[in-house]
Amino acid sequence: MESDAFFDYFLKSLKFHFRDRCKDIGFIEFFKDENNCFITIEDYVLESFVVLSNILSQERIVFSCGIIYSKGIVTGVEVYMSVLELERLNKLFKI
Repeated sequence: MESDAFFDYFLKSLKFHFRDRCKDIGFIEFFKDENNCFITIEDYVLESFVVLSNILSQERIVFSCGIIYSKGIVTGVEVYMSVLELERLNKLFKI
């Protein structure tokens, strides 16, 4: 998958937020097809989701999220937005 300016910005925001507490951001997965974009967060769920939702809300991006459960415990969250919204974000965060 080609690099998206928004995803790069989001990862930089997380690295800034976590500082030394988290060296690897490998718990974030991005998936995009021709119509949909999914961001799956499987660790540091609450903090990562708050950072992501703040960015999306500031830019008035419509998104939805689902909670990932395993054996009655929240193990992650998946955020969905349309590719059109992602393209709009990429234009905003392009360097």
